[in-house]
Amino acid sequence: MKDKVLAKDTRIIISIIIIFVAIFCLWQVVRPWMAEYFYRKGFVENTYRRYEDSIRSLNTANKFAPWETYYMITQVRNYEEMSRQAEGVANKVAWLTKSKDLYELMIKINPTNPWYYSGLAAIYLSLFNFSPTPEERKKFYDLAGDAYKKAASIDNLNPLFQMSLAYYYHRSGKVEEAVKLYEKCTILDDLFVEAYYNLGEIEISKGNYDAAIKRFEQMVSADEQTYDKDTKTYPDWVKGGNFNNYRAKLGELYLAKRDFKQAIYYFKYALEKNQEDARVWRGLGVAYHQSGEIELAIYAYKQALNIDPEMTDVNKYLGYAYYNAGLLNSSMENLRHYSSGNPGDKKAQEDMDKIGVIRSRFPGKQ
Repeated sequence: MKDKVLAKDTRIIISIIIIFVAIFCLWQVVRPWMAEYFYRKGFVENTYRRYEDSIRSLNTANKFAPWETYYMITQVRNYEEMSRQAEGVANKVAWLTKSKDLYELMIKINPTNPWYYSGLAAIYLSLFNFSPTPEERKKFYDLAGDAYKKAASIDNLNPLFQMSLAYYYHRSGKVEEAVKLYEKCTILDDLFVEAYYNLGEIEISKGNYDAAIKRFEQMVSADEQTYDKDTKTYPDWVKGGNFNNYRAKLGELYLAKRDFKQAIYYFKYALEKNQEDARVWRGLGVAYHQSGEIELAIYAYKQALNIDPEMTDVNKYLGYAYYNAGLLNSSMENLRHYSSGNPGDKKAQEDMDKIGVIRSRFPGKQ
C-alpha cells in the first residue's frame, strides 16, 4: 500500500514537471512571436510619428525579448524625438538620459557594434550642450570622444566613423589629428565630399588658398562623377552636389586670386543649384565687373538686389558699374542709396561728388 502511495505521488510530481516544462516550452515559442508583434507595432507607430504609442509598444517588446538590440534602436529614436519636442532643459535631458542608458545597455549586449558607440557619442554631445557646469560639460565631451574613438577603432575601414572622430578632433582644436583622419576618409571613399570640404576650410584658415582650391576641386570631381544628367540626381551620396555651397566658396577663392574666368565659371555653377542666392549673384557680378564685362555685371548685381534689397553694398558696386557703362544718372542714384545707409564710407561719398561734377559739366551724359 505504501509503495502504491509513493508511486502515485511520483506520478503527480512527474505530471507537474511535464506540465511545467510544456508551459515553459510554449512560453518560449510564444515569447519571441509576441516580442516581434509589439516591435512591428512600435515601428509602424514610430513611422507615423506616434512616438508615445511607439514607446509603449517597444517597452512591451523589450520585456518579451530584452536581448534584441534592434528593437532598442527604434526606441532610442523615439527618445531622441521626444527630447527634441520636449519643453524645458530638464525634460530634454530626461529623454536624452533614457537614450544614453539604452545605448549603454546595447553596448553591454553587443560591445563590438560601432554604430552603438557612434550613436552614444552623439547623445553625449547633446548632454554636453545642456550641461549646466563646466565639470559636467567636460565629462560628457570626453565621453563622446571616447565613444567616437571606440567606433573608429572597431571599424577602421568605415569612413563614416573616421569622419566622426575627425570632426570631433577638429572642433577640439586637434587640427593635425583631424587632417590625418579626413585624408584617410578620402582614401577610403573618394566621393567623401565632407572630408574634402573640411580639409579645404582648414587650408583657408592657414592662408593656403591654392591648397584649399585643390580640395574644393576634388569635390567638383566627385560632383561631376556622380551626377546623373537624365534624372538630375546624385545616385551616390555627395550631399546633393553642393555641400555647404562649396561651389560659391570656390568662386570666391578664384576671385581672390583674380582668376576671373574661373570665378565666373564657379559662381554660375553655384547658381545651378540655387538661383535665389543673392551672395552668389553678387560674387558673379564682381567677377564680371573685374573682367570688364560691365553689362553682365550690372545684370548680376540687379539680380542680387531683387533677391535681397537689404544687401546695400551691391548698390555701391552697381553704382560703379553704371559709371563704367557711362550711365551717370543711374550711377548717382545707386551710390546715393548706398551712402544713405553707409555714411561712414567717405570714399563712396567722394566718388559720388566727383560723378556729380562730371554730370554737371556734361549734362548730356545719362
